Amino acid sequence: MLAEALGGAAALSTAAIWAYVSVAYKKYVRELGPLRTNVMRMLYASIATAPLAALLLRPGPGAAYALASGVLSLGVGDTLYLSSIGAAGVSVAAPVSYTYVVLAELISAPLLREPLSPGLLAAAALVVAGVALISRGPGGGAPLRGVLYALGAAAAWSLGQVLIGAADVAGLSPVAIAFLRASASGAALSAVAEARGGGLGDAVRSTWRTPLPLLAAADLGLGVSLFAASISLLDFDRAVVLVSSLPLFAQLMAWASGSERPRPAEVAGAAAVVAAVVVAFAAKAR
Repeated sequence: MLAEALGGAAALSTAAIWAYVSVAYKKYVRELGPLRTNVMRMLYASIATAPLAALLLRPGPGAAYALASGVLSLGVGDTLYLSSIGAAGVSVAAPVSYTYVVLAELISAPLLREPLSPGLLAAAALVVAGVALISRGPGGGAPLRGVLYALGAAAAWSLGQVLIGAADVAGLSPVAIAFLRASASGAALSAVAEARGGGLGDAVRSTWRTPLPLLAAADLGLGVSLFAASISLLDFDRAVVLVSSLPLFAQLMAWASGSERPRPAEVAGAAAVVAAVVVAFAAKAR
């Protein structure tokens, strides 16, 4: 019972941390743009996780999976997610991008030669309904560009999640995975940013004394470690379901901070996405 309670607390804490930083990043996206903001996240997260990762890191195939996951999910996926926050706000970006959880299940089913269960199909229908409510619901639709960015993030995250699983199976520690992912994506994003005009030195000088380093460490260091702990204390399915409450956390925090006023259709869409995750994993557990 204690282990389950601690696991649940870790999962919900992860959701709360990731929701909070999603709201907090909006300021930096406006000032630096999504690409440079993401480079700064990776830089500060790499610095925060490097000392412990150096003790835990072991060469092997797990490292390659973690590096590839970093480029795909943190490099491509997170940049698109930050772009969605800048274009449409957290109230749209968080629920639409978190459809990746159901998308990953839909992708993995044929790869594992498993039939698509009625529960998974119902979850997919809820995802479609949720995205439709957010993008074209009553009270005016969300900016299409922001919705498309979030869907792109969902696709990248779903594929990156498979690679994280492979790194975990290969025996790589969560902290080492976090460090390698942040380092790989940071290097790739830095190259892209320099090719597109640079400005990374100015970005470091303008952010190193701000909350951004702490936000990045909490997001990609503490958040990832808590998520890994919740999986070990509960199990993967229940941990994912609890963490996927993030869209509702994010909308509540955006409203409480005064930075956004989510439309009723956006709240209903987020609830549909969270319900889709619950349905998908409930069907999987049967």
